Amino acid sequence: MYEIGNTKIISLIDKSRPIGYSDDSIATLRKIIRTTGARALPIIDKNTGNFMGIIDRGDILIVSSTKTNAIASSIVKELPIELNPDIKIIDALELMFKYDKWELPIIENKKYIGLFSISDIVRFLFNNAKDYLKSLKAEDYMTKDPIVVSPDDPISKIWKKMVELKYAGLPVANEKQKLVGIITQFDLIKKGYTRVHFESESGIVKTTKVKDAMTYTVIYGYPWSTLYEISIPMVKKDYGRIPIVSSENDKKVIGIIDREDLAKIIIRGD
Repeated sequence: MYEIGNTKIISLIDKSRPIGYSDDSIATLRKIIRTTGARALPIIDKNTGNFMGIIDRGDILIVSSTKTNAIASSIVKELPIELNPDIKIIDALELMFKYDKWELPIIENKKYIGLFSISDIVRFLFNNAKDYLKSLKAEDYMTKDPIVVSPDDPISKIWKKMVELKYAGLPVANEKQKLVGIITQFDLIKKGYTRVHFESESGIVKTTKVKDAMTYTVIYGYPWSTLYEISIPMVKKDYGRIPIVSSENDKKVIGIIDREDLAKIIIRGD
């Protein structure tokens, strides 16, 4: 894994990732995220061409109304760290874990070069360390006994949990703890939910449940699944997390593996 960790990140980035501009409306940014599935949008100053910051799915969700007059420059976040094109994977990963940021911009002379994402790491491992991933089992890398939500939980409750724990998605299970779906920030954006739906104590919140927004068709793994098998839907379908169930019969949720868990393989020096 030494050679993988010392590869420069510039060779990994997907240059086709979408961007936004400082004068784009929030509605425009929401549409870009909804149609492309982007987790984060680098924002470029329309006048200078300089990089301004990042707007992610969570930022889009907290805007209080789809009719807001806000533009990108009014909500864009400056990041605590930027990457240079020559930085190596291992060094970039350490910064990601240190600052708890899973998409970091590559900047040179204030100009945006590309977005380095934790998904780039997963794809790189998938393509360059297949045999090694096939030797590792999910049970040794998964987060055990993950937080699970009910189909009947109100969307407002789940949103607060996502914000508190910085989770982008949660498994959904029935009263027997059987996996029945997954709910993610992207699900909420696709269905058109915004902050007003999460904070209001009347109207839509009373009738809007997780089951109204969740994804019912969910790919899952088993404790004995290899990390290679787990990484396939992450790479092929850009899934951020894979629930782990006890068996095909009861499908009890006993763990979850996300992209960060796979990336830790490099950090750990495996």
